[in-house]
Amino acid sequence: MEFVTAIVAASFIVFALVSRRLERTPITGPMLFVALGIILGPEVLDIARSFDEIDFVDVVLTVTLTIVLFTDASAVNSSNWKQDAALPGRLLGIGLPLTIAAGWVTALLMLGDLEFWEAAVLGTMLAPTDAALGKAVISNPRVPQRIRQALNVESGLNDGVALPVFVVFLEAAAASEDSLSIADFLSELTAEVGIAVAVGVLIGWAGAKLLRWASATQMAQHYWLEIAVVALALMAYALADPLGGSGFIAAWVAGVVFGRFCVDSEVDTHEFAEAVGDGLTMISFLLFGVFVGPVLESLTWEAFLYGVISLVVIRVAAVAVSMIGSGLRPASVLYLGWFGPRGLATVILTIAVIDATELDGAGLITDAALVTVVLSVVAHGATAWWGSNAYADRIEAMPDPHEMLEHESAPVVRVPRRATP
Repeated sequence: MEFVTAIVAASFIVFALVSRRLERTPITGPMLFVALGIILGPEVLDIARSFDEIDFVDVVLTVTLTIVLFTDASAVNSSNWKQDAALPGRLLGIGLPLTIAAGWVTALLMLGDLEFWEAAVLGTMLAPTDAALGKAVISNPRVPQRIRQALNVESGLNDGVALPVFVVFLEAAAASEDSLSIADFLSELTAEVGIAVAVGVLIGWAGAKLLRWASATQMAQHYWLEIAVVALALMAYALADPLGGSGFIAAWVAGVVFGRFCVDSEVDTHEFAEAVGDGLTMISFLLFGVFVGPVLESLTWEAFLYGVISLVVIRVAAVAVSMIGSGLRPASVLYLGWFGPRGLATVILTIAVIDATELDGAGLITDAALVTVVLSVVAHGATAWWGSNAYADRIEAMPDPHEMLEHESAPVVRVPRRATP
């Protein structure tokens, strides 16, 4: 249909007009745009044929995740979160590995057609969280700052932490099916991760130094510095990928280094990049809706059940174990465990499995991963505002709530606009 682009543009305008009103409802941006994608897709109106080409989708999602990885990592690392790293450290150092391991084992038990390393790939794909799917969870001021900060830092860093693990498992799965030698496997893996880290450090450090110099000497107009931040993220990916490195790892590392050396108090250049990332995120969920329709139509009950267990059991249990001895109340542990939505990173890694490999279990991996994202978009989006207020009510009803560990002083962390309207 010739007017499909106009329809998409109109949907952005309408959403922008009512975005503030929607903040305190069970309806979120990702929910609306996924629904629109399904309606425009082949299973309903079938008028978005120009949007369902895998190459087009791959380009849009790759650019989106590259910018999001860079901006989220730089936002976290430009804040004073290290002053209260106990909870994020538990989530990333204990909860994330347990989530990957539990997802791995569960996939082996439930999805018998998957090979050993293919199950590991699926478990890793479903470990990263996406704060954009439940904005109220970390933007509701009634929720203790320390809890919101822990979820924000985890969301900003866990996708970058999971990426090297995903690369390892994906290479291992491909090597196992192609009968590659251990030496070849290690050579490819070392090059992919090593080149990415080197490029990311170089781009992040050089970019931070140059932007600080241009700002201090008034050589540049401010809005062009904001545009340059987007270019840095894309440059990290575009330089690492043809050299044989992981572009996503390079973008994340560049964001970490950029945030470390270019703090907001000196060069406040994050808003444009985050606005671009926010808009591209909604486009990505629309495209996700377009190509997820056929997946839902042919979905098996095993893949659906695995998605439910991933959201309801695996993540919650892993976070509960990671918080043993932390002193948090059970309500806080449940809040941290439930609100770990799966989103953009999982979709991108799914595309990587489809596009870059010929794994025998690619179809089953895709089905399980994508249905988990659909379930997360609905469940976490619908419960974000209600759940954050219900949790706040419970905390405030406890005796001496301000003397609880949850309310101990915590430095304010800048939350990316993707996560806070």
